[in-house]
Amino acid sequence: MTIALSSSFKIVKSQVAEQDSLALLAIYEALEGENWTFWRNWSKNFPVSSWSGVTVEEISDEGFRVTRLNLWRNGMTGELPEEMGDLTFLKEFNFNENNIKGNFPESFRNLKHLKDISVTDNQLSGPLPDFLSELTSLEVIGFGINNFSGSLPESWGELINLRDLYLQTNNLSGELPPSYGKLENLIYLALNSNEFTGELPAEWGSLENLKELIIWDNQLSGMLPPEIGNLKNLEYMDIAGNDFSGPLPESMKDLINVTEMHIGHNNWGEEFPLFLTELPKLEILYYNKTGLTSVPEEIGNMTNLKGLSLNHNKLGGEFPMILTNLKNLEFLYLWNTGLEGEIPKELFELKNLRSIAIGYNNFTGAIPDELLNLTYLHEFQVDNNQLTGFPDLSENQFVTRPEFSIQQNYFQFDVMETIVNNGFVLATSEQKPIVLLENISSENGNALQIEVDLNGSILLYQWYRDGELIAETEEPLLLIESADASHSGQWYVEVTHESIVDARLRTNEIEVIIN
Repeated sequence: MTIALSSSFKIVKSQVAEQDSLALLAIYEALEGENWTFWRNWSKNFPVSSWSGVTVEEISDEGFRVTRLNLWRNGMTGELPEEMGDLTFLKEFNFNENNIKGNFPESFRNLKHLKDISVTDNQLSGPLPDFLSELTSLEVIGFGINNFSGSLPESWGELINLRDLYLQTNNLSGELPPSYGKLENLIYLALNSNEFTGELPAEWGSLENLKELIIWDNQLSGMLPPEIGNLKNLEYMDIAGNDFSGPLPESMKDLINVTEMHIGHNNWGEEFPLFLTELPKLEILYYNKTGLTSVPEEIGNMTNLKGLSLNHNKLGGEFPMILTNLKNLEFLYLWNTGLEGEIPKELFELKNLRSIAIGYNNFTGAIPDELLNLTYLHEFQVDNNQLTGFPDLSENQFVTRPEFSIQQNYFQFDVMETIVNNGFVLATSEQKPIVLLENISSENGNALQIEVDLNGSILLYQWYRDGELIAETEEPLLLIESADASHSGQWYVEVTHESIVDARLRTNEIEVIIN
């Protein structure tokens, strides 16, 4: 659909100011309005106030003016036209989730009433517009998930009414401006997934109204400033995936309202900061890959914790039993922490556990039957250990349909069967070679007999010598009546389950010598 400028303008002229009418038409033409998802009433037959996504208000001494544009996820393609700067009473515009490219025209500096500018998830590029600092009414800047580059404008520190600043997932770089410490009304700050460097400015400790600080996945470094403890209204903190170094400042004990912290993938040192155990509202803690080497007894005092992740630390030793004091835990992640020994049954007395990930360790033996008591279990991940036994799931108390990821252990088909036959999800099945066979030495002309003893319903046995398939049988026995030197070599057996798709097991490799 194409809007003819002359005929359409005659209709809208009595509804809104002429400059607003022309600006809307320019937006329609520049952003390929005929292909929009929502274009209801964008026609000469309807007043502008009824056009989809357009809000018109009567302004004293100005008549009817466009004040809001809400055209998110609308299939808009192209560049923002210069005429948008003529919408001088525009308060909010939301063009999120479109395919808009280019940058903001200089005319945007005319939008003195603008409070909310949201263009998240588009293809905008180039430097962030410095002139936005002139729009002192701005409360929300939503520029995330675009291709903006360059540094943060120092002048944006003058936007004292700013509440929300979203710049995540761009190509921004440089150091964080100390001037942003003057944004005293800032509540939400998201700068994650960029290329910022340098230290966290001490001046940012003045952001006393800040509730969410999200700066993960950058290249920030140095120690956190003690002033970070001044952020007493902070509720959510994610500074993971940088190159910060420790120790963490003691002042963080004053973050009395924080409920969730993601501070892993930094270099805090071998010891756990004990003041974190005293934060009264902390419920979720991600402390992955920090250099931690032990779990202190004091962590057992964190009884409000609902989630704890210590992945990729070098804890070593047996399972830290103090974690079984955390009665409110809903998820526990100890992936790749060097733990060994048996998994304690006390872990499964934490009745609220929904997700357990303890893969890539050296746990041995059987998983305790107490696993069946986890009523709300959703995910159980024990990949890459040395486990051999698994509970019979036929008497489980699960209220959901858990997913079990058990690959690279020594489980046999009976374990996979108890998962699949009870209607649960088997994410992965591949196992380590199971040690069942011993080397064989025999004389020429004697019978060669290789036998395996595996649990579960087996469809086929495949017998390999030096990587070549020699025979297939339905029985767990290979018998060669009269063996000779040609049967010498490295042997192993692969077995296929009769019904579980892609479920295969392999034995250890043995040496057969026929003299």
